[in-house]
Amino acid sequence: MSKLLKPSRRAVLHGLSTGAMALAAPAVFTGRAFAQDSKITVTSWGGSYHEMVQTNFVEPFTAETGIEVQLVDNGDMAKVKAQVLSNSVTWDVIDAPAAFATSGAKQDLWEELDPELVNMSGLVEAPNPYYMPLYLYSGGLLWNTERHPDGQHPVDFAGFYDVEQFPGRRCMRSLAPETLEAALVADGVAPEDLYPLDVERAFAKLDELKPHVSTFASSTPEQVSSVTQNEADFSYSYYNRVNSARQGGAALDFSFDQTNNSLDFFAIPKGSPNKEAAMRFIEFCMRPEQQKAWSLAGFYVPNRMSVLEEIRNSDQGGYLPDLGNGRNVVIDPAWWGDNYDAVQRRYAEWMIS
Repeated sequence: MSKLLKPSRRAVLHGLSTGAMALAAPAVFTGRAFAQDSKITVTSWGGSYHEMVQTNFVEPFTAETGIEVQLVDNGDMAKVKAQVLSNSVTWDVIDAPAAFATSGAKQDLWEELDPELVNMSGLVEAPNPYYMPLYLYSGGLLWNTERHPDGQHPVDFAGFYDVEQFPGRRCMRSLAPETLEAALVADGVAPEDLYPLDVERAFAKLDELKPHVSTFASSTPEQVSSVTQNEADFSYSYYNRVNSARQGGAALDFSFDQTNNSLDFFAIPKGSPNKEAAMRFIEFCMRPEQQKAWSLAGFYVPNRMSVLEEIRNSDQGGYLPDLGNGRNVVIDPAWWGDNYDAVQRRYAEWMIS
C-alpha cells in the first residue's frame, strides 16, 4: 500500500474560521469510470439519515445515470473487514466516520480512488487516496424539554458527567470515538490538548458515570429514541436527528454550547465488483449542488469551499459550528486510525463489564 495521506484537522479549522475561498473544479471521469455497472450498495445510518441520503444523493444519481442504489443500514466495520478478507464484498460504498476510514485504510480494506477524485480541488478537506471526505458533522447533548426545562439539563460535556447538578439517566454511544473525547473534556482537558488521548484517564472518567447509564445505544436513532421513549433523560446525538424527531412532535432540544466535530467519509471496500459505479456515486455526491442540498438538509458542514461560503453568508448558516472558540472539539482521524481497534475493543468490554 502506498503511504497514506492523513486528514488534517488544521485544514478543517481553517475552512470554518476564515473566509478563504477556493474555486470548485468538477471531476471529469475517463475510461473505466463509465463502466455500465447497473447497481451498487451503499451503507447508511438509518432513520432520518437514510431518508436524507435517499432524497439528496440516491434518487438524483439514479435519475442521471440509471444506476440503482440500494441502501443498507449497517456501519459495522467488522462486517466490512470480513467481506474483504473472504473476497465476498457485497457493499460498494461505505459511509465511514473518521475512525472507520483511517483504520480501514491502515488495514488495506479500501480500493484506491480514481485519480480524478483524489485530485479534486475546491475542497475544505483534501481527499485521501483511499477515502473521500464528504462533510463534517457535530455531536452534542439532547434532552426532553418537558421533563427537563431550562436550568435542569446539561449543555456541555462537564454537565453531562455532573450527576449531582443534573441527576438522571444517561444514554451512551456504543462507539468509543467522540465518547472518549467528551469524557476527557468533562474531566478538564482543553479541547486543543486532547491528542494523543489519555485513554486511561478517559476510562477512569467513564467509570464515574457508568452507574448512571441506563442504556448504550446500538444505533444512532436509538440515541434519540432513548430520550423520547423515557429510557434515558440525557443523551448524545446529532442535531439533524433531534430536529427530525422534534418535527415529528417530540419535545426535544439540542445544545450547541459544546460539540464534537468530525469528518465523515466515503470509501470503497477492496474487491467491490462495482467499483467504477461506486466512484461515479462519490463524484456525484461531491458536486456543489448535492453538497448544498445535503448540508442544509442535515445541518452539516459541506466539504465544498464554495458551498460553505455560500451557506455561511446566507441566513441559513446559523448552525455552522465555531471550531476556533476553544470549547468545541475537532476529532483527530489520524489518532483514531492508529488506535481504533484496540480502544473500541476495550470500550466494548467496558460496556458489558
